[in-house]
Amino acid sequence: MTKLQLVFDHGKRHELIRAADEMADHVDIIEIGYPELITFGLDIVKEIHEAHPNLELCVDAKVFHGGSGVTRRCFEAGASIVTVLGGAPNPVIQQMVRHAREYGGKIMCDMDGIKRIGRRTAEVDGLGVSYVHVSTGYMMEHEYDLHKRDHGSIFQLQPLELAAAVRRNLIHAQLALGTGISMDNIAQVMKLKPEIVMVGRAIYHGDDPTSDRSAPLEVRVARAHELRRAIGAEQ
Repeated sequence: MTKLQLVFDHGKRHELIRAADEMADHVDIIEIGYPELITFGLDIVKEIHEAHPNLELCVDAKVFHGGSGVTRRCFEAGASIVTVLGGAPNPVIQQMVRHAREYGGKIMCDMDGIKRIGRRTAEVDGLGVSYVHVSTGYMMEHEYDLHKRDHGSIFQLQPLELAAAVRRNLIHAQLALGTGISMDNIAQVMKLKPEIVMVGRAIYHGDDPTSDRSAPLEVRVARAHELRRAIGAEQ
């Protein structure tokens, strides 16, 4: 069954705690984004975990080196999933996988910005990661991932092409998709059979795309349940 992951990439500390309290019963996983991890440290992970011990937390640590110490600290704080960059050395990823198993957790490998993404996906899949995450290509901020060069020419890829390349090279790991996912494209996204669908703006932001003001709670909850029905997470 596909899981819905709510992404937090902005906000003050009290806002994040309140948002986790409000949305914990309406999504499957809550992600503590890299900006929040840098700003508030692992204490915010620990606080949310203590308040919601049965909720899965994805800590977007974006590990590149120091896989042993960082991974242990994240899991000890209450993480269920810890992320590693796809360009990290193989021994670092292997260390993280080993420690994840010790704590009963999982490692997600982030493939954003990776060249020869199909080949690298096959490599990290063989290292034992649980999830491989790639951008859908629906958002302009990820446009750098949607171009390839061939003899000096640049060809723009269509949304989900990179994700499809990742899917073709997965044997053991599950697919996680994020960026720009909403009810407008969820049917296309689900054709790739992801294990995790990551959504932030489509749940949390108000109707004005230029504003950072969040939608009212009842709207956020309704959007989350609509998406969970669309991905088959609830009836």
